[in-house]
Amino acid sequence: MKPAVGLDSVRDFWQANPVAAAGIDAIPGTPEFFAKFDAIREDDSCEPYGLSDRIHGYTSSRGLKVLDVGCGNGYVLSRYARQGADVTGVDITGTAVGLSRKRFALENLPGTFLETDGKTLPFPDNSFDIVCSMGVLHHTANPAPMAHEMHRVLKPGGRCIVMLYNRYSWKNVVLLRVRRVLDPQFKGKTHQQALNYNDGPNCPLALVYSRKEATALLSQFASHEFTKTTLSWKQLFMLPPLVRFAEKHFPLSSKSWPARLMGWNLNVHCRKPTN
Repeated sequence: MKPAVGLDSVRDFWQANPVAAAGIDAIPGTPEFFAKFDAIREDDSCEPYGLSDRIHGYTSSRGLKVLDVGCGNGYVLSRYARQGADVTGVDITGTAVGLSRKRFALENLPGTFLETDGKTLPFPDNSFDIVCSMGVLHHTANPAPMAHEMHRVLKPGGRCIVMLYNRYSWKNVVLLRVRRVLDPQFKGKTHQQALNYNDGPNCPLALVYSRKEATALLSQFASHEFTKTTLSWKQLFMLPPLVRFAEKHFPLSSKSWPARLMGWNLNVHCRKPTN
């Protein structure tokens, strides 16, 4: 049974805690902040640009209309916009909308950003060629209305790209269980509490999905394809000597078979049927 967590709690947390901002030594919205965020985002332990491009298809998006549901600070949409896409972002918090607008202003990129919870998107049917939502739906107890709206505003044949936390990831199956035993910050927490804590001490909700559960959530779409990413050598081996050995002798962790098998990010690609 999913925890009963209201959207107000989710909104309040992300309003006060923009994604990754707690770990960045720079004022949110400044050029230094975006540069440091992008460096973290594109590190091999997370999602290098080449991998992100394979997930999203930035370089083939010129002229396409793209909607990001839960746009955060605008990273994904800025990569689309750099390639000539017509981009729109919505987010549940004014903080995220403000950060996205600042990023685009700093880069002199065109883009539209609106504050909404995603349950009712203020766009006509069949408006976008691509709709994405990366790391957002798993923070909502009932994401079905959001998935329905994403389907409604996507053009027939259009692409939907969603990232959810992977139920059968190394982090969920092994690492969080180890941390609940060894890490003082996680001791005494239930597994659900540990999942929530992964995104910050006061994060109200973080859920995990299997491929079957993701397909059910996105059942209105067709042609579901899955890519698992994000499992660093540090997470996999944990002990510093083993991590150093892996980083020296093994391929990039973002290209490794462990990441493809048990990565934390479950990326779903699907399409809106044409009939």
